[in-house]
Amino acid sequence: MSISSKRILAVPVLGVGHVNACAGVSLPLLKRGHRVVFFLEKQFAGKISELGFEEIVYEIDYEPDDTAGTNNKTPGEQTAHFLLTKGVLGNKNRLSQIERLADIPWDSDSKRIQIDRHLRNAIQTFKPDLFIVDNHKLQPAIFYSGKPWINVISIVPLLYLNDIESLPPAWSGLSTDSDRKQWPKYREVLNHIFYDKKLNDLIEKMGYKRYPNDFLMPKTESLTIYSFPEEYDYPEIKQCHPDWFNIEVFNKIKKHDNIDIKELVPKEFYDDYLDGYFTGKWIYVSMGSMGSVDLDLMHRLIDALSKTNHKYIVSKGPRHEEYELKRNLWGDRYLPQMKILTVVDLVITHGGNNTVTETFAYGKPMIVMPMFVDQHDNAQRLSEKKLAIKIDPYDFNDEQLIKAIDQILNDEQLKRRLLSASNRIQNSPRHEQLCDKIEEILSKS
Repeated sequence: MSISSKRILAVPVLGVGHVNACAGVSLPLLKRGHRVVFFLEKQFAGKISELGFEEIVYEIDYEPDDTAGTNNKTPGEQTAHFLLTKGVLGNKNRLSQIERLADIPWDSDSKRIQIDRHLRNAIQTFKPDLFIVDNHKLQPAIFYSGKPWINVISIVPLLYLNDIESLPPAWSGLSTDSDRKQWPKYREVLNHIFYDKKLNDLIEKMGYKRYPNDFLMPKTESLTIYSFPEEYDYPEIKQCHPDWFNIEVFNKIKKHDNIDIKELVPKEFYDDYLDGYFTGKWIYVSMGSMGSVDLDLMHRLIDALSKTNHKYIVSKGPRHEEYELKRNLWGDRYLPQMKILTVVDLVITHGGNNTVTETFAYGKPMIVMPMFVDQHDNAQRLSEKKLAIKIDPYDFNDEQLIKAIDQILNDEQLKRRLLSASNRIQNSPRHEQLCDKIEEILSKS
């Protein structure tokens, strides 16, 4: 359908994956002539404008004991360091990990009040026709604006399906046929993420009415969007939420047919045939901010991978200057992931939803080494569907990892399945279909 230009305000929680997901949803709208503006804290300034979006940038006056925003780390890197110091990362007990997460005071009341003020000013100035939101709690300025909003789920959708009894609880890494006696304990903790009396007390303090039942995400969204390829999607979602839209991969996949791997790595690394033993296989290693801040983990990975004759491209992350790679590994702090995915033979990943769906859409096999929340869900689901190999990052030995690499590189049946899925996703019109749905909502606003 064709409608006149509308104003759209994207309000993601500030993490790289969340911002990228909102960008993937919004790009088709931008191309159709709608005005899309991102509401971003200062640390994200300039990160999204290169795609053509406008930015409304706000700044927070942090309290003296709050180190967020006071160093040169990106928001994702700050979060990773924070979780490492709190003992969340590296915690083998997943229930304990979730309990610790639920107890962490992520934002002070002062910060929440400041964000609300900045958001109200942005709404008053920009006058959006629609909001695109990626967060597990809805800002009251959006809820009481009278304008429609769209819920983007950039993580594994299980977190929003806690009431479907046949599905395992989110962030548990439990299989669909696991012992269900464990499930209620997880569900009870997860409910605390969506229900919060103290936060609703603050909402009242800011001059709004509290949300019904102290829920933090009122069921008033005009549309819910999630990303989970059909080959491993949960059929219960379609049964219980037929109106949800599965975009499968947030950032539309480009084929990049003309990319050569020699353009992505230094010449001397490309030309090194490892004394004649190079297998010709290229492997991408991305443990995300959450994994790369753990130097013990990175050293263990490097030592194991250096015992093979494959070559590895490593996303080194925020502590890139604090560890060295060995001869058959090369990397940098930031790398062009989407281009790299087109030319490698295998991906070793922490299991973040954007990386997993993008890798899957390019038809590349994966070894998933989950550490945190929905990474456990991705690893388990892909493993039980025999679409990837799952390895515990804190409980593996070199032989296990090397065997998994060789196994998956030689699995021709898996390669055919992944190629078939990739072809289907790359030829899918879902981004345009989603744009049509959003424009239908806009036509009524």
